[in-house]
Amino acid sequence: MKYVIFILLLATGAMQARAQGCSDAGFCSIGVLKNNTHPGGKVSRQLNIGAGYGLGQENTSIINPYVEYQTGLGKKWALQTKLTAAYATGFLGSNFNLGDIYVFSTYAAVNTPTSRVNLLGGIKAPLSSSNNKYQGKPLPLDYQASIGTWDFIAGINYIINNKWEINGGLQVPVIQRNKNTFFPDEFMGMKADGFAPTNNFRRKSDVLARLGYYIQLAAASISIKPNLLAIYHTGKDSYEDRFGKRTTLQGSAGLTLNAGIAATKKFTNGNILEVVAATPFITRDVRPDGLTRSAVFNVQYSFVL
Repeated sequence: MKYVIFILLLATGAMQARAQGCSDAGFCSIGVLKNNTHPGGKVSRQLNIGAGYGLGQENTSIINPYVEYQTGLGKKWALQTKLTAAYATGFLGSNFNLGDIYVFSTYAAVNTPTSRVNLLGGIKAPLSSSNNKYQGKPLPLDYQASIGTWDFIAGINYIINNKWEINGGLQVPVIQRNKNTFFPDEFMGMKADGFAPTNNFRRKSDVLARLGYYIQLAAASISIKPNLLAIYHTGKDSYEDRFGKRTTLQGSAGLTLNAGIAATKKFTNGNILEVVAATPFITRDVRPDGLTRSAVFNVQYSFVL
């Protein structure tokens, strides 16, 4: 019970933070780039069901349910798929839709009793065109379930002495299918100018780096990982103005730095409960992609099949 209380206190502290940022397009929350607490060896089939809550731009509340399936392909390879959805609500309205589907593979390049190196590669495909509306008016990307891009994702996960974790990753939009038509001035009198215009939005790539440290509480089969996550947005995003001219969004490139903590409890049947809380303290000036979060809280339960 004392470990549960400890985890809840950490989560509550993160949820009370009021910074703006996070800016994760999805790759920091998949596979070994999210949390690698499993010992080396053959990967079993696993079903992960989870949901995240975040407080976005202009106090928009966002719930992200997801389901993820993993199967081992021998001792070296694992294949994973992930399906996401999102429900967003705020003073401009509300929206629910399917988000993205991820298909990716992990290769165990190094696997020793104390150290592991895993390589990850895959794609993200959107399941919506990012232009859901509320009462006939286009909603900003903060209310959309997907950014509307087909992305290539690559990453590396390095575990040192079963204590330190170093992650690196790259997410590149390859095909941009975003059809959002939001302009703030369509919501006259509602102070919608807190959201950037995103008509035919085009997004640049992200680079990820994470440093974490595992604290193992062996008696309770609990692992706690405080970590720092840096996401660098490599260029300025853009949109089309009302005259069809592509316009860059100044301040949309740059660094976001997040502090987080992940706690996992492994049960005797092999199933795993995971709780994650995070908040940013360095941010980009402008975040038009709708990925602003003042805090994130995520719960996941994994079934070993």
